[in-house]
Amino acid sequence: MLNKELLASPWDLVNELADDDLKQLFELDDILVDISLKIINYRIDNNLSQKQLAEKLDISQSMVSKLESGEYNPTVEQLWKISKKLGWSFKVIMEDEKSEIQQIWDIFDSYDSDEMCDISQRAIKLGESA
Repeated sequence: MLNKELLASPWDLVNELADDDLKQLFELDDILVDISLKIINYRIDNNLSQKQLAEKLDISQSMVSKLESGEYNPTVEQLWKISKKLGWSFKVIMEDEKSEIQQIWDIFDSYDSDEMCDISQRAIKLGESA
């Protein structure tokens, strides 16, 4: 019988056996796979071929294939454009590993500068209360 504790998390194994460079590669691959799965699931859920999705995104079918492979590292701008065309919100979250403080950048399209200022102030206050 398999020891479930040994199989609890593949990240435990990576953290134990890999050096820092390899850990970083695993982390990047994990992000790229998440992106590819989001795009694949959207395409399948909407019964689209890669060619049809490419037309919707105004990119080539080969670019859709690259994005779905998980081996292509798209730019933030590319991801933002894809999210807008698919009706998704787009957020970049960066966390300080030591203090667990989060900084969140949201892409706001419909807010004027006064509303953005108010939102920024609320975010600052939220960070102070953490």
